[in-house]
Amino acid sequence: MSAPIDGFGRPDVRVQLETDDGVFILLSYTGLVELTETFKKAAASNTETQWNDQYMRMVMVFETGAQHYAWLNQFIFIAEGRILNKNEIEYKIYRVT
Repeated sequence: MSAPIDGFGRPDVRVQLETDDGVFILLSYTGLVELTETFKKAAASNTETQWNDQYMRMVMVFETGAQHYAWLNQFIFIAEGRILNKNEIEYKIYRVT
């Protein structure tokens, strides 16, 4: 995440996912994360935040060559997130229609 100048982090993430049936899907996302005191304390102490403890919103784009997942290439997704622990973030992902 880029260094905040205004109290917001700006993650720029690219990750490769593998489905249960062995297909690889590229997920890339950018967004805004409000680095609230609750957020910073949770990240430092390995505890979770609640959904409203920070503003964490992402624009997610999926890419795959697999025909049965091709619908992922044809939509944009938005997500909100929260910290589960220092190594995990939970997202609610929504398809923009």
